[in-house]
Amino acid sequence: MDYYQALLSQASSVKAEPSETSYFSTPEPGLDPRLFRNKKLISSVRDAILSILFTHLNKNYQDAESWSNVWLAGSGVSFSWAAAREPADLDCLIGIDYVIFRSSNQNYVRFSDKEIASMLNEGFRNELHPFTNKFLDSFELTFYVNVIADIKKIKPYAAYSLTADDWTVDPVIETVNPDKVWINKAQRDKSMALEILTRYEQALTQASGAKSDAARLNAEATLRLAVDQGSALFEDIHKGRNYAFSPEGLGYADYANYRWQVGKSSGIVQALKALKDISSKTRREFEAQTYGAELPDASLLIRRAVTRK
Repeated sequence: MDYYQALLSQASSVKAEPSETSYFSTPEPGLDPRLFRNKKLISSVRDAILSILFTHLNKNYQDAESWSNVWLAGSGVSFSWAAAREPADLDCLIGIDYVIFRSSNQNYVRFSDKEIASMLNEGFRNELHPFTNKFLDSFELTFYVNVIADIKKIKPYAAYSLTADDWTVDPVIETVNPDKVWINKAQRDKSMALEILTRYEQALTQASGAKSDAARLNAEATLRLAVDQGSALFEDIHKGRNYAFSPEGLGYADYANYRWQVGKSSGIVQALKALKDISSKTRREFEAQTYGAELPDASLLIRRAVTRK
C-alpha cells in the first residue's frame, strides 16, 4: 500500500457545519443544575469523576492522590454553560506536583515536567476519553494535564477544585467586544479554510472517479496538499488558543480565544480537525501496512528506554 492508497481509504467528505458555542451564548443566571446545587458541586458528580480519574492513574502509576490536584474548569462550570451542544463539554484539569510524582514513580525521575504531562495526556486520550464521552448521559468529559501546576496561571473561565471541594476561580459573567481588526482576521481564517475544504472535496471526487493514471495522480496530490494545509491551519488556531490560556495570554479576552470560538461557531475548526484526523489515520495505516506496526514517535521511544532501564 502506498501513501495515497492509505489516504483514499481514510478520506471522506468533510463539511463546515455551524455550531453554537458558549462563548457567544447569553449567560445564564445560575450554574448548570446537572452539576451544581447552590453553587456547590453535587457530591455524586464529584465522586464519580474522581473515581474515573484515580482508577486510571493508580492502575498506571503509584500514589496518584499524593501528587494530583483536580479541577473542573471552563465554560461548563461558568454561567455560559447552556449552549446547544450535545454532548456538552466538561473539562477536568489536573495539576501535578512533579517532585512528588518522581519520588513516587522512580522510573520517571529523568523525565521533564513537559514529558510527564505529555505521557499522562496520552494515557487519557487512549484509555479514558473513548469511554467518557457520555458522562451522566450529557457531557463529553475530558481530562487534561497542563504543564503548569497552578491553574490560576492559565486564566480559566472558572475552576472548581474537586480536591478541595470548593472554588479556586469563581465564575463571573464575561463579555468581549471584538474590534474590526479581530473580525477581519477571523474572516480570513474562514475564507482560507473554506477554500481548502473546497479543494479537498473536489480532489476526493476526482481521485475516486479518475479515468487515467495522470488524472488520478494529480487528484491525489491535490488531496494530500489540502489535507496538509487544513491540518496546519488547525494547528495554528489550536496552538494560539493554548497560548491564550497560558501565563503570557489574556485568557477569555485574548484574540486567540476569540479566533478559536469564531472558528467553532462557523464550523471550520471542527472541519479542519477532521482533516488533521484523516492525516493522522493515514500515517498510521501507511506505517502499519508498510512496516507491520505504527512507528512510535521519539518521545515514546525515549520513554520506553527509560522505563525499561
